[in-house]
Amino acid sequence: MRRSCWTHLPAVALWIGFVIWFLTRVSAWPNRVPLQIGWVGTVTDWGSPWLAFGIVAGLGFFFIGLTVLLDELWARQETRKRFNALSLLDEFVLSLMVGIQSSLLVAATNEPSFYRISWGMIALTVGGAVLLGVLAELKRPFRASAVRPVVDDNHSTEAFRKHLIERVKGGETVVFWDVQNPRYVAWLSIGVPLVLWASSGFLIRESVWPAIMNGVIGLLLLFYYGGQRTRVNRAGITIRYGLTGIRIFCCRFDEIADIRIRSFAPLAEFGGYGIRARRGTTAYFLAGGEGVQLNLLNRRSALIGSSNPERLASAIEVVGGVSFVSDSEVTF
Repeated sequence: MRRSCWTHLPAVALWIGFVIWFLTRVSAWPNRVPLQIGWVGTVTDWGSPWLAFGIVAGLGFFFIGLTVLLDELWARQETRKRFNALSLLDEFVLSLMVGIQSSLLVAATNEPSFYRISWGMIALTVGGAVLLGVLAELKRPFRASAVRPVVDDNHSTEAFRKHLIERVKGGETVVFWDVQNPRYVAWLSIGVPLVLWASSGFLIRESVWPAIMNGVIGLLLLFYYGGQRTRVNRAGITIRYGLTGIRIFCCRFDEIADIRIRSFAPLAEFGGYGIRARRGTTAYFLAGGEGVQLNLLNRRSALIGSSNPERLASAIEVVGGVSFVSDSEVTF
């Protein structure tokens, strides 16, 4: 791993501390504790203290693992040191869960008629954990990752470009598709909706609106299935997402000043994957760190992620007659 694991010590220490604190006070917990309370302090859901412990410990462990993964991706894409706000995800979420549930557990020992969450204790817990996370992020060592040059390894792009030129000169209708559909998209668009719909079945007996919300979110994620599809034809460039092909970007060739192939760091430069906007550029990508940048006239530049940016750039250049700027011509 390129990322130093000690930067996650604040979250890990908080998780271990909560586990030890709960287990050493097992005899003090009542048979049932509040799992959810309303705005006025009345309990809307009860459960075993072990269930409350399992939720905090299980979700806390999950968020620690998720943050380690995101930090590792960040470190592998980082060419210069930048503050990684994603590294604070585990400290923030875990401290918030620990603060809220600990407050309810302590209150349950007195069996009050209504409950008040100790926001002062929660603010202290969250603030302390996040502050330690910030210090760890500032002190972490840095190793620059080399940006892999965008090259055509098998020299097939030139043959592909010549073939396109022949077809265009012959008056044929040319349509080029570039697809980004990584495996995680299938899990996100199928697995997560199934979990959300299953949870809706349990929630609907207690609370209708959260159940409906879970069902709607699951349905929206389902339409994400299929990933990102970029089409190049004589009419221009179109990017569509998902099962129904929702159009998210479209431009004519006469709107493009020039194009170039570029490498980028998804997390460090844009903070994630999907549709991202930063510094005059809107990026569309689901995987990888290479794409084709369109410098548009009177519009924000567009960066289209691609697993084969050389072919995508050739299709745009040949079909649309757009100027291609090579790396040697790019000035910074």
